[in-house]
Parts: sequence; structure tokens; C-alpha cells
Amino acid sequence: MKKLWIVGVVAASLGLSACGATASLNDAVSSLGASPYLQVHLSGNAAGPDSTAAQQVLGALSVDLSYANPTGASLADSQGTANAEIIVNAGGAALVDIRVVDSNVYAMFNVSALSNIPDETLPATETAELQLLFGGRWFEAPASLLNSYVPNSAAATATATKERALGTKLIDDLTSLISDTSYTTLASGGYSQSGTLDSVVKAVWPTIAAADNSLTMPSTVPGTYAITVTTSGNTATGGSIAITAPDGTAGNQTVSLTATVAHASDAIVAPTGATIITPALLKGLLAQAT
Repeated sequence: MKKLWIVGVVAASLGLSACGATASLNDAVSSLGASPYLQVHLSGNAAGPDSTAAQQVLGALSVDLSYANPTGASLADSQGTANAEIIVNAGGAALVDIRVVDSNVYAMFNVSALSNIPDETLPATETAELQLLFGGRWFEAPASLLNSYVPNSAAATATATKERALGTKLIDDLTSLISDTSYTTLASGGYSQSGTLDSVVKAVWPTIAAADNSLTMPSTVPGTYAITVTTSGNTATGGSIAITAPDGTAGNQTVSLTATVAHASDAIVAPTGATIITPALLKGLLAQAT
């Protein structure tokens, strides 16, 4: 979880780095982990016919991702020990705040913020009950508790290794595709590129088929993608990806994700007064929530 979003931003940048502006984009990619701190703000957007409801929900939601190396060294040198925080915002209020500090997981829920999401259907009485039970309280899941629920067997290890290898191969396939597609240099700094979804499917299909030969390759996949990486000098400042595809007879629909990047000196620390979750407490909380 600590590296997941970093990998996503880096993967998009690495893909474009093969398009010709290798040196500057490699510098931009390196800048993401060059500081002890990294903050990424993610927001979504939907456009096109029949997209009003989706846009209202996406417009109300955003995600803030933060990473900090407690040693003060760069994130690239953290070797997986960096602390992390994920905040899901609803209408400007934090709905979920999750921190990973020294391998312990801390979480706080603000159930009342659900009301900021358009068309949210949870009854007000249930919202109030859940807020009373969970709202505004920090809970701590110690590393020892988490490890007790993680399978520790040769089969589980083999499966995890296979899945990581599949993910790596898919990223390699996409990188090769993007490297063979032309790009545009942005006047404000950065690069953009577009292509077809059909080309994406064709690029990754051999890997997918090797993993599951029961699947049948679609004859054609309509739609396009567009990727943008923005930079200031050699430093990455953000990026975006947009997918446009037909939606039946309604016309083309576009869903996009935009990221902005910062490196503020913001340490991630364990909250005080957190309720430590034990197996018995976890069982009780789940029973009450049900």
C-alpha cells in the first residue's frame, strides 16, 4: 500500500520517457522519490451524455496520498519503510483517513461526510448509528494483528510471486506500446500522448492469454486514451489519464483522473489516543456494524 500510488504515477511517466525525451522525463520520474516527502492529490471527472450523475459523485470525491521517510533520506532510499497516509475526501471533508506508521495501520472514519456525496442512499438513522460507533475515533491495527491474518504458506507466497510477475509484464507491455506511439511536447512543460484502446488490448493480450488461456480476445475495442505528464524544469508536477469510449447509443463518455504532485515537509506520525484493535474487539465491532 505504501508504494502503490507512487508506482502508478511513475509507470505513466516511464511510459512516456521512452518516447524520445528520455533524459528530461527520467529526471521527472526520479524527482518523485528524490525528496523525503511526497504528496499526490487525485481527482476524477466524467463527461459526455448521461454522465451528470457520475460527474456529481466524482466531483464530490478526491483522494490525498502522502509519503514520508522517517529517516530523512529520500523516498527512493526508504526500501519500503516510508510512512504513508491516504485520505478520501467527500465534499471537502475527510471521509476516511488511513495512516501506515512503522507497519502499524491507523484509521479514522467520518461517516457523516457521506451526506456530501450526491445520491448517497444510506438512511440518516444508520449514518447516525455508524457515526456514533466509529466516527471521529482513531483505531490502531498493530502489525502483529495484521500479520496474523496474512496467509503464511508456500502456496500463498507462490501466488503472490506469480501475481507480481504478471503485473510487471503488463507494465512492460504498456511501456513498449507507448514507446512506439508519438508524443507532443507541452509549451508549459511536459508531454502528452494519445492512442486507441484497441491497441492497448492487443499489446497486453499475449500476457493475459498466457495467464488464462480460457479467455477469448475481443475482435475490436472502440475508444481512445490520452496521457499527460506535466513538469517544471526536470521536476514532475502532475499528470492525467483520460479514457473515452462509446456508451451504447448515448454517445462517447470520457472518464479522467488527474494528479498534482508536491513535496512539502510534512511528517506522517501515529495519532494519539488511538483505540488498539484486538481480535476480540474486531469481532465485536464487526458484529455491531452488521
